[in-house]
Amino acid sequence: MANEAKAGPKASPKSKGPQLPVVLSANNLLAGDVVFLAADGWTRDPSKASVGADPETAAAMEARAASDVKANLVVDPYLVPVTIAASGLPVARHFRELIRQKGPSIHPDYGKQAEFDNRYEA
Repeated sequence: MANEAKAGPKASPKSKGPQLPVVLSANNLLAGDVVFLAADGWTRDPSKASVGADPETAAAMEARAASDVKANLVVDPYLVPVTIAASGLPVARHFRELIRQKGPSIHPDYGKQAEFDNRYEA
């Protein structure tokens, strides 16, 4: 898995700006699971995550997340730089985020990659 993505800084409000394109990741407060901002709310399925391809969209995604933090729906939202796979799946560039996106790294038959049948190219 470490060969699939590179170590490097995550995009955050403290950085000079996100490396586009991005998805917005957070933790669901009640379930304790990693979730992604989608068009119709928060989802566990990374393939349904909204992708911010420009700074304005990324800023709007952050504003939506800030509102949901105040409503106690999610915690710790931040932008995650991604590449878009041929299948259309946004794949995290940083290995930590790739693990959060896929789920447990013990075997490909477990986690989100199995549950949502998301195909991650090697």
